[in-house]
Amino acid sequence: MVGRILVVDGVPTNRITIKVRLRSACYEVVMAASGQEALRIARLTHPQMVLIGGSLADMTGPALCAEFRAQPAGADLPILIEARGAERVMALRAGASALLDPGGDDLTLLARIRGLLRHEGEAFEHAPQPGLAEESAGFARDLRPSAVFVGNQPATALGWRHALQDRVGFRISVSEPERALADAAAGHAPDLYLIAADIQQSGDGLRLLSELRSRPFSRESAFVIALRPERADMIPVALDLGAGDVLPWNLAAPAAAPEAAIRLDAQLARKHEADRRRHETQRNIRLAMTDPLTGLHNRRFALPRLGELTAEAAELNRDLAVMVLDLDRFKQVNDLHGHAAGDAVLNEIAARMAASLPEDALLARIGGEEFLAILPDCPAHSALRLAEDMRRAVAMTPVRLPPGCGRDELSVTISAGLAVMAGGAPGLRRPNPDALLASADHALLAAKSSGRNRIVMAPQSVAA
Repeated sequence: MVGRILVVDGVPTNRITIKVRLRSACYEVVMAASGQEALRIARLTHPQMVLIGGSLADMTGPALCAEFRAQPAGADLPILIEARGAERVMALRAGASALLDPGGDDLTLLARIRGLLRHEGEAFEHAPQPGLAEESAGFARDLRPSAVFVGNQPATALGWRHALQDRVGFRISVSEPERALADAAAGHAPDLYLIAADIQQSGDGLRLLSELRSRPFSRESAFVIALRPERADMIPVALDLGAGDVLPWNLAAPAAAPEAAIRLDAQLARKHEADRRRHETQRNIRLAMTDPLTGLHNRRFALPRLGELTAEAAELNRDLAVMVLDLDRFKQVNDLHGHAAGDAVLNEIAARMAASLPEDALLARIGGEEFLAILPDCPAHSALRLAEDMRRAVAMTPVRLPPGCGRDELSVTISAGLAVMAGGAPGLRRPNPDALLASADHALLAAKSSGRNRIVMAPQSVAA
């Protein structure tokens, strides 16, 4: 089973029919005949989606939707509601994720479900940054979200904009397909696209949707497709291609505009929530792999990366240099001048070392005052020169201390142990990353014991 769906309908035959449809698509189905029963079952079964039909004896579909939204875990629960007439706007205002037409076909129902479940999954994935909002002309920037409307002709899109611009919370611009693609390629993607399914030829809008969904700057935008009534068979296709919703072609009509505005605003809200979750996930990943004081990678990231780079260097017969660096007598900095001074020293020395390394090097803080530098494709003589550059960069200029540390500045030195895995030398056993790191660590101990403020190369470079 790929997902648990709670089906709520007051008519037993409706519940059974929908259950058969959903189980044929390998969904797990739980059922309820009333609103109160649905709320109770949801607390016990934790469904991934709720499908609300009609004929509930104790409350309307919109009222039940509002009840679900008020539950502790209900804010993000996908809710599909079967509604008609004035009840459609009520359902949307109550928080419905999408609407179903009474008597709709199975393909559209399943496409709606796939789209909503896909959205819930994508919100937690590690993905690229979202598209940049297009800036408005003039001196003052319009900070509202942005939308681009693409019609079968400019007059159509302008009509949509005229009908909706005073009803929605975002700014609207009109574009042609080629311009929309060019802007997306340049990094100027809106938060939302409304696209006619048929532009110059049948299905042009769906092809444009696919193109924009594949571009790095526009793939995270929200997408809505506008369909003519005779093209209703394309609704499942549009949803499966990534459209969040499908609106009727006459969305600018006075009777249709209020519902269209709410549905477009809802798509934009879903997009922003997905962005928030994605950014939070990326932030947590960065925090898990980054030292908060220096901004360098931490031990958790650096050691597995050392293993990857060691294997890569061995496979390509390239050199790999590893340095373990340590601040000399750092404990005295904290003991004599306080932890604020210690933090200032660590932060400044980390910045100086990072500036001395090439772009492809990795520098990490792996202990209190201990650092690890990994230099791909770096032979011994180059690694020794870089290590000396770092040592001099640290020793030449005192570190300025923050107020209250008892003195304005402090001279600091580092010691380093260096080990190099030499590529291309035949007949020698390939070392593992732990052995390479241990070799550099032993060289660091030798540097410390021989007077500090110096670089020591491991006695013998090892070969892959």
